[in-house]
Amino acid sequence: MDYSNYFEILYDYKRKEIGTEEKSILFKIINNADLSSQIGSYLKLRDKTQPGDNSSISKLIGSKLLVEKKGLILRGMRKYQLSSSGLFHVLSETISYPPHLLKKYSNDPILLTLLYQYFEVDTIESSTARFYSIITQYLKQCCRITQNWLEDTQNSNEEHKNKLMNDLLFELELNPKLLAFRILIMYSDSNILSLTSKSKTGDTDVAYYEIESQMKEILSKDKKFINLLQKINTEFKEGYKEFTSSN
Repeated sequence: MDYSNYFEILYDYKRKEIGTEEKSILFKIINNADLSSQIGSYLKLRDKTQPGDNSSISKLIGSKLLVEKKGLILRGMRKYQLSSSGLFHVLSETISYPPHLLKKYSNDPILLTLLYQYFEVDTIESSTARFYSIITQYLKQCCRITQNWLEDTQNSNEEHKNKLMNDLLFELELNPKLLAFRILIMYSDSNILSLTSKSKTGDTDVAYYEIESQMKEILSKDKKFINLLQKINTEFKEGYKEFTSSN
């Protein structure tokens, strides 16, 4: 996988400490699918608001977490969206965010690198709560690993930077394999049944079981995910053979 776009975007990224009002704006953006993050409708900002003003939006733009979208949908109203750095910030720092965020930014290099080379957009859009939870955990882990790498390389010499880069690439390639293995175990029929909640009478919640079974079926038809499984299967067989052939 080519990580050049991913690293190009994040090479100068630094973890941001933002204020309460800025957090509120980001919250409105990530939870606003229909209005395309029209912050003007929330804050009643008019044309007088320009980058450089002492405003929360200006701070977010200055921090490279937010960008202004071209064009106006209403006179005097501006609309904004997350930058790639802003999306990275949300994925790594936000406790929760709605599934539509991952669809809305599906063409962003961050998600193309970490998520959408392994899953179709429709699969993520169809996520059950259980499946979506492990996806967000996976994304946070990838972002945190990248964040640690960025911090570690700041004062490193070239030789050490190259070693850290190889370590990062290994982790970024390992994480989706671990995710896929976790999905395989979680969505075996026996585990779907065992993880399904019980009613007061002790009977399995049939509706919940059916929802997770449908999620399994969606995953089984996802060509990108199946391709990942095939790659893991090949690597597992090779590794198993190496370990057992020495006995």
